[in-house]
Amino acid sequence: MKLSRDWLSDFVDLTGISDEVLAARMTEIGHAIEGIDEHGEDTVLDAEITTNRIDAMSHLGMARELAAAFGRSLMPLATELTTPPKPKGGSEGSVRIVIDAPEMCRRYTGLVIRGVTIKPSSQVIARRLEAAGLRPINNVVDITNYVMLALGHPLHAFDLALIADQTIHVRAGRPGEVLKSLDGEMRSITPGTVVIADGRRAVALGGIIGGAESEISASTRDILLECAWFEPASIRHTARRLGIRTDASYRFERRVDPNDGPAAIRYAAELIAIEAGGAREEPIDVLSAETAPKRIVLGNERLRESSAGSVGRGYALELFRHLGMAAESSGDGIAVTVPTYRGDIAEEMDLVEEVLRFYGIDKIPAVLPRLTTGDVRRNAMADAEDEARDVLAASGFNEVVTYSFIPATSNALFTDEPQLEVSNALSENLAAMRLSLLPGLLDTVVYNRGYGTRDGALFEVGRIYRRAGDGVEEAHRASLVLYGSIGSHWGDPKRPFDFFDARGIVEQLAHRFRADLQFETSSLAWLRRGRQAVARIGERLVASVGFLAPEVLTRFGIKADVLAAEVDLGALAGSRRAWTIAPVSRYPGVPMVLGLMHSRDLSYQRIVEAIRGLEVPHLHELGLRDRFLPADTAEEVKTTLGMWYQAFDRSLAQDEVAIAHQKLAVRLAELLPVRIIGPGA
Repeated sequence: MKLSRDWLSDFVDLTGISDEVLAARMTEIGHAIEGIDEHGEDTVLDAEITTNRIDAMSHLGMARELAAAFGRSLMPLATELTTPPKPKGGSEGSVRIVIDAPEMCRRYTGLVIRGVTIKPSSQVIARRLEAAGLRPINNVVDITNYVMLALGHPLHAFDLALIADQTIHVRAGRPGEVLKSLDGEMRSITPGTVVIADGRRAVALGGIIGGAESEISASTRDILLECAWFEPASIRHTARRLGIRTDASYRFERRVDPNDGPAAIRYAAELIAIEAGGAREEPIDVLSAETAPKRIVLGNERLRESSAGSVGRGYALELFRHLGMAAESSGDGIAVTVPTYRGDIAEEMDLVEEVLRFYGIDKIPAVLPRLTTGDVRRNAMADAEDEARDVLAASGFNEVVTYSFIPATSNALFTDEPQLEVSNALSENLAAMRLSLLPGLLDTVVYNRGYGTRDGALFEVGRIYRRAGDGVEEAHRASLVLYGSIGSHWGDPKRPFDFFDARGIVEQLAHRFRADLQFETSSLAWLRRGRQAVARIGERLVASVGFLAPEVLTRFGIKADVLAAEVDLGALAGSRRAWTIAPVSRYPGVPMVLGLMHSRDLSYQRIVEAIRGLEVPHLHELGLRDRFLPADTAEEVKTTLGMWYQAFDRSLAQDEVAIAHQKLAVRLAELLPVRIIGPGA
């Protein structure tokens, strides 16, 4: 905002203060000066005023700040600025004013002036308006702008002869209603618009712009001045809808003082009497709701702590009084009555901020805050999520974070659970809460492949949202995808990801949580048939892993295989076993392998369970070495197992291990439909 130094001097004595000192002090108290210009014999300060300080967007408001900053007195206006409001409901006099929409307008003050002469403004008013960046129009219109810049409250003037039935209705707009505004544009009106109407039609958009059919012209003789208070949300909504921004709407959107209307309109009437002549009537002040000042107590201890003991009660009391606030000592603090023009002050810390910005933040000693410790309450699921991230990141995966809102159709690809839909969603792509983390991961795969990254390993740890009776349940998940090829070293040949890469990662997660998984074949619709599995702990489903089904890949536009896995972290964390200590053998072990031929229907998990059930002496470890899948037409699969025999009391002989291994092979062939090949046959 551009502020005239000459104009500021009408409200506060700035004698002996240079332009540079004035600008520096304004910046110190929070009103940064972006430039200083000369306008004739006047100095114009271009101040950046924060949007919550609408009171400072006027010469009187900034003068009040400067009076406090320099310890000087604020000079009153040279006219009486108060008038008692009339009771709620209506008004008497030549003009009738009715507030039909009290939820949109708390106060409307009108004042009639008869016999004015429309002509150019005096040199002083024209010069000051030009210094503030406004173009003079005529004396009456200029004075409404002048008072807005002087006191901060927008006003409007109507040609009284063009107001039908000499009546003003402040009401909500009507569907289909239109108004030609002062800028010549036809404006559509909705029920959410504040309308100033006469006995027949709308004559202005309240708080935004006047109508062309009631504007002041050279033939105007009688005028009706308006000074009102409108609900900020309503003004903001209408201004955004119409794409119009005026000085008035900017101020009304940010909440001007609801109680200074009578003062502003009397001041305008005094100036019009000087500039345009005429005889004024008494103001007509109609209230639909009163706004009372707030009373806030600033505690001595809070002031001491916030200022590190630098600011005392006396300084704060004097400052508040300079700012126009009634302040008095009250027990162990200061009771402050905050005027209604300071809508930015709502609580004790706001008063602390007032004190510190005038005292100077740079003058407050740097002191470390006093630290207190309390009971530490661990969050088991947050810890579980961090553990899962550690495992997946250490396994070479990159973490991504995706939206919890996804298209409703994406949920249906992975589950038939009822989903949570978002009311008034911003778009169809954000219409439902996710029931799986995989849609977000697959969107990321599409994005990366679109930029040429054909190989990748991604994971996300987060939450899904499902219905639980009449409420909502949040469940913790870890999901991963693998696509393209893998190479353990930059010089090694790459190979495509396979099922066991994904399964191995799931087993690593289970190992971190000390949980025993049991894998079995599955027939999930979103995974490819014959290339998928689920893992359970007891009867509880913990993980699903496999190649994504072609239908899912097609829906996301992916033309390559993608391995995916989704893990229920809540189930893993809930199945965590306690740490156990096991002895480590001092003696070397003996490795052995066992080759099996069996049908495709015989699962690896069943083979492992059968071997462990035999309780073979000294068999310490058992795992998969190789699994060969012949052509699709073949019925048999070759599985090679690796075994580790080890004793805790002696070194095992090779012959002893061979005999035990041979017995294992024979017993396994008796239990399962397998043929033993290779060692152990």
